[in-house]
Amino acid sequence: MEKMAKIERITIPENKRVICISDIHGALDLFKRLLEKVKFSDDDILILLGDYYLKGPQNHETLKYVMELSQKDNVHALRGNCDAVGEILAPYADFTMEPQEIEWAENLPHIIESQDYIFVHGGLTSENLHEQQAMTCMKNDAFMEKGLIFSKWLVTGHWPVNNYCHKIACYDPIVNEEQKIIAIDGGMGTHAYGQLNAFIIFNGSFSFDSVDDFPLYQAEKSQVESGGNLHITWNDRFVELVERGEDVSVYRHVATGVTLSIPDEMTWVESDGKLAAAHGTDYFLPVTAGETVSAVKWFGDRIYAKKNGVCGWIGVDSA
Repeated sequence: MEKMAKIERITIPENKRVICISDIHGALDLFKRLLEKVKFSDDDILILLGDYYLKGPQNHETLKYVMELSQKDNVHALRGNCDAVGEILAPYADFTMEPQEIEWAENLPHIIESQDYIFVHGGLTSENLHEQQAMTCMKNDAFMEKGLIFSKWLVTGHWPVNNYCHKIACYDPIVNEEQKIIAIDGGMGTHAYGQLNAFIIFNGSFSFDSVDDFPLYQAEKSQVESGGNLHITWNDRFVELVERGEDVSVYRHVATGVTLSIPDEMTWVESDGKLAAAHGTDYFLPVTAGETVSAVKWFGDRIYAKKNGVCGWIGVDSA
């Protein structure tokens, strides 16, 4: 029998900031930097939406830090799919949990509900919280694309927001007013080009801040915005090779038929022999000479860069 979701109910007073952070994935230094950047204090409410460890550089340190934080009255922690034990941890033989850590993780709620908001790592199947299964709350891929509409705002993590971006990749939180769903997972630990987001609720208004650890790059020349016809997301990641280049080749995206140039190191062959690509895009960012952006990765005559959360190419002179 499937385990049912554990629900925690809280009251959010007026004039209190609610800071929501999801999918830290062992990035403890960035997590601490983000808390400092948003000036988190005992006057705020901090809601952590799960996936605290695995896939990152400081997994055990992050777990211990989140455990300590969660002892504070103003901090509430949810359980994500990577915070489960047993089968989830099986591939991570180098990560072992002490009995008290396992107990802490297993006792975390799957849903937090307040007067106007519901917080869950993965997603829900309906507004009836008492019929929710634990695993569905923790792992609910592409949740916002399932067409559900809620009467309370639903804040989720788990599915990196750039996977909802089929034209131009952006790692900033998404506020879907029609469905009343807010997706905040910036892809930290699961996407090489991600960021850690803090989504902030204050008296019904929304804002956010973010951090990443990419080096800064000052554009040598201006370029206009171009492309934006396709960003390859995880669920539609399959491509076909059209023309082999030295470092960057031409590929056809299977799902759409769009042809675009992708660095070869962004592609791989899956176990079934299919060729896949991560984050392929034909989008070139608008930049002015001297403007500073994050240089995510350098590929010959182009840089995969991030500007205000949006990723795309910047053309540069080859070395």
